[in-house]
Amino acid sequence: MIMKSNSKLFAINYFNYLKFFLFSLFLSLVFVLCLTAVTQAQEKFPQGELSIKTTTHSYDFEIELALDDSHRQYGLMFRDSLAEMSGMLFVYDRKRNLSMWMKNTFIPLDIIFIDNQGKIINIAKSTQPRSLSIIRSKKAAKAVLELNGGLTDKLEIAVGDEIIHATFKNLNK
Repeated sequence: MIMKSNSKLFAINYFNYLKFFLFSLFLSLVFVLCLTAVTQAQEKFPQGELSIKTTTHSYDFEIELALDDSHRQYGLMFRDSLAEMSGMLFVYDRKRNLSMWMKNTFIPLDIIFIDNQGKIINIAKSTQPRSLSIIRSKKAAKAVLELNGGLTDKLEIAVGDEIIHATFKNLNK
């Protein structure tokens, strides 16, 4: 009788462990699929170039373009690094008050808000990674440029400087 009870207990424990293992395996698979989807979305960003003209210098950047909602929702999330002279330009269909946040962004960024003509409206410097605080444009903006945190101070990029890119129809400058 005792042996029969022990074998039932063993069967119940074995079944519970099997359920736990399968559930853990399922969750791992879901996690990998989600991570793969984010990685694929980030790999498909259109590429481009832009320049920033300050009062004393002109700096060239390699950029990724976030031109639609599917790209804008991911931005630079889940990245561990960003090349120094690179960034991401978020372009909107019309000028509006814009808000950003740093959720799931692992590196500090300088967030530059830009008007229709390519002029810098305001800069949020060295924003806090993973923060849920809202970062807003001080007035209606057409685009946002994200660069490595601290780079605007290093290159002396300031409000009023100009972003040269086809978005702003100012490539002749």
